[in-house]
Amino acid sequence: DVGTVYISDKSGIRFALSLANNVRGSNGDCEFDKIQNLEGIYLANYRESKAESVGAEVAQGKKAADAEDADELEKESTGTSVEKRHTAKAKSKDETVVRTVISFDKGGAWSYLKPPKVDSLGKKYDCASDRCWLHLHGITNFQNYAPFYSTEQAVGLIMATGNVGPHLRFEADQTNTFLSRDGGLTWMEAHKGAFIYEFGDHGGLVIMADDVRKTKQVVFSWNEGVSWYDFEVSEYTLEVDNIVTEPNATSTKFVMYGTRGESGVLYHLDFEALGQPLCKGVWAADSVSSDYETWSPADPKGSEKCMMGKQVTFTRRKPTSECFNGEEFERPVNRKNCACTESDYECEIGFARSVGSMECKYTDDGSVPAPDRCKSLEEFKATAYRKVTGDTCEGGWRPEKVTVPCPRSAKFGKGAASVLGSMLMVGTMIGTVWFLSNSEKFREWFTNSGFNNYSNVKYAAIGALSPETGLDSVGTMEDDGQENFSRDAPKPNRYGSTTGANAPRRDPEPRSTQMEPVRRPIDTAANNVPKLQKPPTAMGGTSGGAAESKEDDGLDLL
Repeated sequence: DVGTVYISDKSGIRFALSLANNVRGSNGDCEFDKIQNLEGIYLANYRESKAESVGAEVAQGKKAADAEDADELEKESTGTSVEKRHTAKAKSKDETVVRTVISFDKGGAWSYLKPPKVDSLGKKYDCASDRCWLHLHGITNFQNYAPFYSTEQAVGLIMATGNVGPHLRFEADQTNTFLSRDGGLTWMEAHKGAFIYEFGDHGGLVIMADDVRKTKQVVFSWNEGVSWYDFEVSEYTLEVDNIVTEPNATSTKFVMYGTRGESGVLYHLDFEALGQPLCKGVWAADSVSSDYETWSPADPKGSEKCMMGKQVTFTRRKPTSECFNGEEFERPVNRKNCACTESDYECEIGFARSVGSMECKYTDDGSVPAPDRCKSLEEFKATAYRKVTGDTCEGGWRPEKVTVPCPRSAKFGKGAASVLGSMLMVGTMIGTVWFLSNSEKFREWFTNSGFNNYSNVKYAAIGALSPETGLDSVGTMEDDGQENFSRDAPKPNRYGSTTGANAPRRDPEPRSTQMEPVRRPIDTAANNVPKLQKPPTAMGGTSGGAAESKEDDGLDLL
């Protein structure tokens, strides 16, 4: 399982991404731990997504094989639960994607742990320089190995189990014990194998015991890991579960417990028997006569020994001094502010740093609101950095706004504006025409507006009561409908010469219907209309022509 680490601004409301794919257990434990004695330093394990995708098929095969081994181990093992836990098979798991990182600015930036140059036997590590880091076990695997550990009183001391290489290993023969005395900046291999550990005497004592194999020895150092000593606590071996002391880690007395067979075993360890005197010269640190020195934690990316915008100077015992601090020891601490550097700033919302980088890159995840100018432009200026909460630096480096591309959803180019404008215009015109065509008032106006242009046209006089204008003649015809306009007007006969080929001709077929007089709301012509005279009979005409003339004697054009 993995989770995501976020860090907030000073208001505690706005959160930005700090570390993705942080390893976590099924019960909610996260492999993300603060170094208790120093401000701003955190250790974390994360799952490398790229390696996970590359080795997905291999990982699935390993998981299946591990499941079979676990089943066989459960069936075949007849030892105690501690024996099962300490078996090599029980400790193996898929580890190809887990790596350890450290932050010196409250999660603002993360980097890999620098490995020691040589192991505890003085041999160089066999790994490529570009993929050689120190990786440590976290809290989610505490049933198998001790997690990285620090206490408030042991300033600068960190102990952990792990390995040097490109990624974290889970095999027992690949896991060793490591110690840092400068807050995780540098590391040394304290002992081969996986051990359980505890601090005492304000960090002046470090106690360890084998955490994998049965043992009867305890290993300790009174000079912060410069040299190690061991002694036997019993003639018989036992399986050590843990070593504890009082909560403040200021005592020189410890309790170690474990099992031997089916029985529990507990040992009390008192290192006052070593007879070491109390250290002297705490207020004259760094002098030749003093047993103490001053030390300031440092960010590896800064030129000065500053962290969180200030230089903190601790007084602690020299590694070469053979003395105890004593339970009443009070450590002097001095602080002063430093000039700001890039390390004093973290990424704003919408920006993130990759492991080992100080540049805050735009994530384009929609968390940065796009300004209105993005509707017409391709990019805008955004704030990518903000000061780490609690950082007290003064002056120095100040971040500038960075140029980032506008989100695709906010872009509104000229072509899109033109198309949208045309669509709106066409839609408006169609809507207007539809509205007017369904309006009775405007429909009547459209019907009659054309005749207003001919209101001054005069008809020639036909009768005494003829209409004065064209508009008067049609203005009241709406009552009769369109029927009268659909009928064809009668065609008059043609008349020509009375002889031969010039005889008058008619339509081949007589009209079957007669035109009805047109009803008008005005007076029509006079009733006594003279009838037209029939044409004279052509000389030498045919009988057919005479017959036609007789039939037309009663024809009245009106």
